[in-house]
Amino acid sequence: MKLNPKFSKILDRNRKIIENFSYLSVLQVLNMLIPLVIFPYLIRVLGSTTYGLVIYAQAIIGYFVVLINFGFNITATKEISINKDNSEKLNKIISSVFILKGIFFIISVVILTALIVFIPELRDNKLLFYLTLWLCVYELIFPVYYFQGIEEMKYITIITLISRSIFLLLTFLLVNETGDYLLVPIINGTGALIAGIVSQYIIIKKGIRYAWQPLRILKLYIKKSYIMALAYASNTLKTNLNIVIVKFLFSYKEVAYFDLALKISRIGMSFLELISISIFPKMSRDKNKFFLRKIIYICIALSFGFVLAVQFLAPLLVSILGGEDMTEAIFILKVVVFFVPLEILSGLFGRNCLIIHGYDKDVLYSMALSSLVYILTIIIVYFSLGNQISLFLLSLIFVFSFMVDALYRYIMCRKYNIL
Repeated sequence: MKLNPKFSKILDRNRKIIENFSYLSVLQVLNMLIPLVIFPYLIRVLGSTTYGLVIYAQAIIGYFVVLINFGFNITATKEISINKDNSEKLNKIISSVFILKGIFFIISVVILTALIVFIPELRDNKLLFYLTLWLCVYELIFPVYYFQGIEEMKYITIITLISRSIFLLLTFLLVNETGDYLLVPIINGTGALIAGIVSQYIIIKKGIRYAWQPLRILKLYIKKSYIMALAYASNTLKTNLNIVIVKFLFSYKEVAYFDLALKISRIGMSFLELISISIFPKMSRDKNKFFLRKIIYICIALSFGFVLAVQFLAPLLVSILGGEDMTEAIFILKVVVFFVPLEILSGLFGRNCLIIHGYDKDVLYSMALSSLVYILTIIIVYFSLGNQISLFLLSLIFVFSFMVDALYRYIMCRKYNIL
């Protein structure tokens, strides 16, 4: 059947976005389904307390991942997108990012070692925390920013498929009892290492050559990325701190409840976020605010549709994934899921509006403000209610902080007339 000429023209103009969106859709299906498939198994084999410990370790190491990333997934992606036909410039960008990430990785290991020495809770589980450093290794050797910048998402999808399939298979084969919990980060690390090696092979085949960069060049890339690094640090502080606070106020079991609520909520967020990621290279070049508005309207409709569906399906989803012991996660899920539309809007306002127009600092300010509001609210509520604070209330505060973030970015976009 012959397509309408106007429709065909629109397809041709946005073919790369559609292609990347398709590959990212497959990727997000993998990232969504595999944790949901593995969660029921691990929660039953390890128990909610031990599983919560594993998640707690990932939350702590997550701070080091942000340090190693240093905002390069935004700034380096933007640089590569603009210079993707300049091989000399690409070599300089990728070499600089890899060197800086390597330095930050070494710093992370040193800091973690110091924390383990001085904090008894970490020292008692030091092997778990060291093994969970696979998250940092993956961040170091897997150049997501490169594939996003050249708009070749298929490589990320294929490599992730290999990595996650290995994790899934080995987990079912090797993790059979509570005492096997250390195998979870080991298996994850194996998949991450393979993914990193394959990705490095691909970029070398594409002509990328690593070379040591002068100190002035490294300083330049730090200067370009430090704002986004602080912004992501602020955002991760809020997200991961919630896991840490849940552990502090309750126990590892409640950590498992909150983690389940986040995993289900992120189903919708993952699919909608890939829209924001897919259009970023195009927005970096074209800065088309009318196109962005259309995307925002679509994301608002889809995200609230997802929230509504979760309200009805929460009991069934929790029952299937967590079993009867996780029923307390139902009410947590019904609240936490409201962060999805707020986070999606924040991403669109930040990544595809403020950042592409050079207002990086406003992204940082929004995250810093939302994190500050989040922490201060928790402190006020904690000293007001003490032991009466509930996981439900903590979830409400969590969602409220995302509303502050989205609202601030929207106000700034309107102020600069870029939306």
